[in-house]
Amino acid sequence: MKEKKEIEWYFPECFDEASCLLKKEGVIPHGGGTSIRRASLGHLFGLIELSHLPMHYFLVDDGIIEIGATNTFSDVIENIRKIDPKHILVKSLWQAASTPLRNRITIGGSIAYFPIWSDLMGSLIALDAEVTLIGKNEGIYPITQYVNDRNLRNGTLIKDIKFKQNGWSSYYHRESRTNFDYSSFNITILLKTTKTKIEDIRIVLVGCTKKYKRLIELEKYFKGKKVTKINSEEILGSIDVTFPAKKLGSPEYISHLAGIQLKRGFEEILNS
Repeated sequence: MKEKKEIEWYFPECFDEASCLLKKEGVIPHGGGTSIRRASLGHLFGLIELSHLPMHYFLVDDGIIEIGATNTFSDVIENIRKIDPKHILVKSLWQAASTPLRNRITIGGSIAYFPIWSDLMGSLIALDAEVTLIGKNEGIYPITQYVNDRNLRNGTLIKDIKFKQNGWSSYYHRESRTNFDYSSFNITILLKTTKTKIEDIRIVLVGCTKKYKRLIELEKYFKGKKVTKINSEEILGSIDVTFPAKKLGSPEYISHLAGIQLKRGFEEILNS
């Protein structure tokens, strides 16, 4: 009879202790625990319980919002809503998962895991957020660098996430068959306009072949244009994003649908 493996729990109370634990093979951080799958338990030897570390804070200082990694989605919604009820993170996280899961999923774990259906990451990428890491690669890094560099993620723990409180107008769309289904893709648009023209714009798609894509060329095309000269039909011909086949439909259908929803979102945010 195969001997049952015991998974050891660790309860660090300081970051130095947590950094040492991260060096152990098969030992991973545990916040909400929602990303741990039964299939992955064979390579798991220990869990670092994060609740004793000082990472449950929400700070606003000199125009910078700083969110400790053990804040849940519900915590983030509650705190940001107090300063900006229409903030993009309020819009996106309110649609994420179910209420019990929003009360459980931590922002740090969701960044580290980054599922292809993430309702969090498009907003953070559009906000040019930065992550503070402890462990092997201690420091502050752009979130896109963290996502794209596997070596940067190894042996590290997210301490917090920070971004500027810039007062964007925002739009968020989540494409799914039902409210509780994983999204096939989602769209984040941030916009700043003067009375006559587009001052700045950021557009991010999540759920595509490479997990996410920021539509930088489209941003450049619209930035500085007079609002009265905008033709949203131009969006449909400028989308170059590929998607895998999903339950919603074929890659071609999803790509076409993403273009339509992006056009609708742009029209909505421009007229709001």
